[in-house]
Amino acid sequence: MKIFRITLVLLLALLTSTVSSAQESNVDSGVKWQSLEEAQKKAKETGKKVLIFGYADWCTYCMKMRKETYPTENVQKSLSDDFIPVQINGESEEEIVFNGKTYKSYELARYLRLSSYPTHYFLNSDGEIIGAQPGFLPAEVFSPLMNYVSEDLFGKVPFLDYMEKKGIKLEQD
Repeated sequence: MKIFRITLVLLLALLTSTVSSAQESNVDSGVKWQSLEEAQKKAKETGKKVLIFGYADWCTYCMKMRKETYPTENVQKSLSDDFIPVQINGESEEEIVFNGKTYKSYELARYLRLSSYPTHYFLNSDGEIIGAQPGFLPAEVFSPLMNYVSEDLFGKVPFLDYMEKKGIKLEQD
């Protein structure tokens, strides 16, 4: 009987964490997410780049990005001016069209080599991957990174040199 109670408590704890995790994935980050197919169409029309936010429902740093980074004014401005935002759950079965080919989300994640969450992918208006940045990024780093990519400096100027030229200092722990 004692084992039954312990098992029941563990199942309830697991169920509670799963429900709260699923609720957190619906956090309003202030971003109007597009489907990847629609984003690529708009990118071709406007010349904007596509920003893909690769996430998983259980990822605490993904939630932190949604709650702390995306809602900031500078990030919102960069998104509206220069990018078309897309989010992809790297563990989902949802179908996604990328460069005219249909994938399950987890298949596209594998194709993109999405192995840590969160990871941001930057695509040019032709659907080519410019670069990827894994990990949580605070707004004071993410906003300049988006500007750096939108100015077509990725691969041409080291990001830290760009930050220094712009007078942006990173706080170090």
